[in-house]
Amino acid sequence: MNWVKVPARYLTLTSILLLATATLLLAWPRLQASYRYLPVEIAIQRYFSSREIPSNRLPVLIRFTSEAIAHQDHYRYHDGLSLLHLLRAQDLNTPALERLDEYLAAAAAAVESLRRAPAQPVLWLRLANVRWILHEESESILAPWKMSIFTGRTDTTLFAQRIEIGLAHREYLDEEALAMLRDQVLLAWKIQPGSLVGVLSRRDRSLEVTRSLIEHTDPVALADMEAWLAKLR
Repeated sequence: MNWVKVPARYLTLTSILLLATATLLLAWPRLQASYRYLPVEIAIQRYFSSREIPSNRLPVLIRFTSEAIAHQDHYRYHDGLSLLHLLRAQDLNTPALERLDEYLAAAAAAVESLRRAPAQPVLWLRLANVRWILHEESESILAPWKMSIFTGRTDTTLFAQRIEIGLAHREYLDEEALAMLRDQVLLAWKIQPGSLVGVLSRRDRSLEVTRSLIEHTDPVALADMEAWLAKLR
């Protein structure tokens, strides 16, 4: 019997070709998702610089993000979808009857993203804020509020909103939550005193809540806060 001898280099090339083809097939959905999400990513980056996305672009970007998720169910795309729904809910050009659905969609997308990647302090706080806007039960608001602090206690960009939510829900805070709010207030006072005073002037101008939090742990900081707020009166 005559056996056809195939040179070893051809076998190697064939193996490489098959491996490359398999790798491409596996990566194809991810590449399609990345391509579809690229304009969304650019728009979100510009938003964080200009604080604006044109109203007529939001539905288009939401559709692109949904298509990206259909190709690859990645937490980053759900995060983007949550932000876009929130921006559309807050857009003055969005019909009033559609805003509730947009807020609900923002919360649902946030939950999906957090289910896949829990270590997202910004997104936990966004979820708490959306639930606050929707007038959900305090437990539903404070659970993600706590998670935002657990996953990013020293994130300076989140201090003000965390303190505002905490002060607004003071009567529902347990001992753990009170300790967390106290910690955020003192951190903000050290790093962003002006921002903290702005929140206090809106939510606790008499410092009744803040006094109960820190009068025994940091009376000097409390006295300085009182002096600063007195200048604003």
